[in-house]
Amino acid sequence: MSNQEIVVDKKIIRKEVFDVLLVVLGCIVMAFGDALFIAPCGIISGGVSSIGIIVNYWVEGLTGFKCTDIVVAISQVSLWLVGLIVVGKKFSLHTLVAMIVYPLVFALIYRFDLGSLVGLDDIYESAIAGGPQGVGSLLLCSVVGGILCGAGVALAYRGNGSTGGFNIVSFIIARYSEIKEGTSSLVIDSSLIILGAFVRLGDKNNFVLTVIGILCAVCCAIAIQIMYVNASAFVICDIISEKHEEIKDYVINRMEHSATEFDTIGAYTGETRKLVRVVINEVETTELKQFIASVDPRAFVSFTKAKTINGEGFEPFYIRRKKKKIRRLIDESEKKGK
Repeated sequence: MSNQEIVVDKKIIRKEVFDVLLVVLGCIVMAFGDALFIAPCGIISGGVSSIGIIVNYWVEGLTGFKCTDIVVAISQVSLWLVGLIVVGKKFSLHTLVAMIVYPLVFALIYRFDLGSLVGLDDIYESAIAGGPQGVGSLLLCSVVGGILCGAGVALAYRGNGSTGGFNIVSFIIARYSEIKEGTSSLVIDSSLIILGAFVRLGDKNNFVLTVIGILCAVCCAIAIQIMYVNASAFVICDIISEKHEEIKDYVINRMEHSATEFDTIGAYTGETRKLVRVVINEVETTELKQFIASVDPRAFVSFTKAKTINGEGFEPFYIRRKKKKIRRLIDESEKKGK
């Protein structure tokens, strides 16, 4: 094995380890949001924690036994098995970490009553009791819990994984239909919130809890938008500069992106110049602008936001099953025509 291949292998290993650590961190942050703020207040906002809260509402009322963490663990494992059967081993290995870490951390926080240890008892009691003070406590828990859950999901996405649960269902729906993951996730979470409202129909706090659940889901979505969607947006940067070699070297060696060079001719001057095209993350645009300004303030630079970038180093191409089947039928008809 050559030195170059060893270096490449080390980079791949470091990237894989970093991705796994991000997924683990995301699951831990999400578990804290659910187990510390959302579950103790009975806030149904979507996800497997909502299934646990709904089931626990009946079981604890009948037997006095709290089972939210048990239902969460069963739901996580069951949905992971569905992903294993429907999607295959590759996807399931990516979510295996979430299937283990999230319910484990959730159960530890839930069973050891970490909320009481950090002094959240008064907030829990007022939230359950209701009234103006209770609404304030519910608002606090829904906002903080929603932000933590959204941050956890975003971290897992940044690690090229997920927090498991109903994200697996959304992925399966997106793979075998034209329905996007965001749309199916919204439908699933909305259905759980409505189901929770029906289950607690006789509860005096039912309406307030339903509205609070919607607010929590919105906070979660905003956190994901800020931490993942906006941070993962791509920008196509076209640079015309006399210092194109320095800029290209900076992009490749310091920013660790590739670049493409074009020969261009100025329409007014007729001069031949080099155009360097770079695809970077939106959050990196400021860094690149500052470097270009430091080496060539007269450079001509344009930034264009890309809807999606597919290929090596970016998002892989996904071919839906329907399209594969259509392609096969076309190939078969072409062979028959020959």
